[in-house]
Amino acid sequence: MTTIDRRAGCPTSRCIVAAACLAALLMGCPWGPSSSDGPGPDANSPGDANAPGDSRVELVEVPDPLSGDNPTYKLVPAAVPAPGEALLDERFGLAQTRATEAAGLRHEYARHDPFNADHSLIVLMYLPSGEWRVYRTQDLPYDRDGNLVRTLEIEEPRWDRADANLIWGLREFQILTVNVTTGEPATVKDFTTDPTVGPLLAAEPDLYRITMRDEGESSYDRRYWAFLIQGVNEDYRSRYLFTWDRETDRVLGVRGLATAESLIDWVGMSPRGTWVLIGGDYDNAGELCGLTLADRELSTFHRLDYATAHADVGLDRDGGEVIVMQNVNTDSVDLIPLDPATRPILEAGGAYEGTQHVRLVRLFYDAQSPIGLNSGVHISCNVPGYCVISTYIAPELPEQNWLDRSIILVELSRQQPRSFYLAKVYGTTGEYWEETHASISSDGSRIVWASNWSQDVGQGRVWLVELEMPAGWTDALAGDPVAQAAR
Repeated sequence: MTTIDRRAGCPTSRCIVAAACLAALLMGCPWGPSSSDGPGPDANSPGDANAPGDSRVELVEVPDPLSGDNPTYKLVPAAVPAPGEALLDERFGLAQTRATEAAGLRHEYARHDPFNADHSLIVLMYLPSGEWRVYRTQDLPYDRDGNLVRTLEIEEPRWDRADANLIWGLREFQILTVNVTTGEPATVKDFTTDPTVGPLLAAEPDLYRITMRDEGESSYDRRYWAFLIQGVNEDYRSRYLFTWDRETDRVLGVRGLATAESLIDWVGMSPRGTWVLIGGDYDNAGELCGLTLADRELSTFHRLDYATAHADVGLDRDGGEVIVMQNVNTDSVDLIPLDPATRPILEAGGAYEGTQHVRLVRLFYDAQSPIGLNSGVHISCNVPGYCVISTYIAPELPEQNWLDRSIILVELSRQQPRSFYLAKVYGTTGEYWEETHASISSDGSRIVWASNWSQDVGQGRVWLVELEMPAGWTDALAGDPVAQAAR
């Protein structure tokens, strides 16, 4: 492992990472798994994923993602990096950098891109106070003196996909935007005055907020929204589900939720706003049982899978709307088309034939096997055509499967999906906020995740790690003969 100093004011910088990768290649550093001395990929240069392709871009491919047994790249011991310090893994040709200094400062979740449209800002949460903080990103660490732009008093903050200064969020029954440069908020919609939702709120005064339950999102263009309404009574359960069209300022559908059908993990829209996604539990009642697809009017409901597990919505390589989710019945990560023709897999070990599910990666959970997977997974589909799968592991469990303590990239192809090793996970999970939750940016240029570097496990003393992807990697993979043959 090679360390690189990327702190502000140091002579080394992001471009040095590329030089270090090339130097490692020229010096003949080992690139393959720990059990092999075979050759590995060429050097990778960090940068914009959509920049012109570089012939040296060659990510390390997972030979068979549907096997429980693949080459295993064990975690290489490394000291806790200083803020701004990068650690180059010569086996993958990629470096992970400690991007923040303060303990308890991290991004929100795998599903959400914490960077604004031009990557000049990042929104992070400070766990000790629950505060949302916006930082400039021109210098590392991001939370160094002078980088704080402002704090936010909104819930579920999501950056605008075009305006780099605008962030969207919720407050009680309002959708808001905040100009982070000026701090000025603007009310997009106040549902207390809506002719459909307003009377419901007035009739039931214990109702206290609209929410997507932190995981859901609007359509990419912020036109279509799906919300749950929560109340204080009945153990804070969700009481209503509704959809709203920002362009017409019209509530499209409302459904009151009986107690038996209110076991819903999250709600949100598909990327293009075609469908509503309802993350029902496996034992939720009636039409909302399991992962459910609905039309915008909430008039038809279709079960996509047995349950709702860790997942993210996105676009596949052909531009189709999909959800990528852990399948609890087949111990896999599946690509699931958002289509009424998709069928759920309802039994343990159930068949894929006729379901439209595409098995992407096998999760080899086998307690009796010496290579059984010991990690949980999270999924991030922010960049079209790909997702990132990250793992997290408890302190008492050993790293033994090829996917343990790993972050991988998966191509969202329905014909021949491929996977690639990206990084090893140095953190250990003793409580929720210590889970890795790797999130890829919407342009695919970088990935961030939370880490405690296996220090003070269980105390939530995490910070942000960042990995920059090679310039032009999306073009390089799209132009690969294997990928072309699969399309």
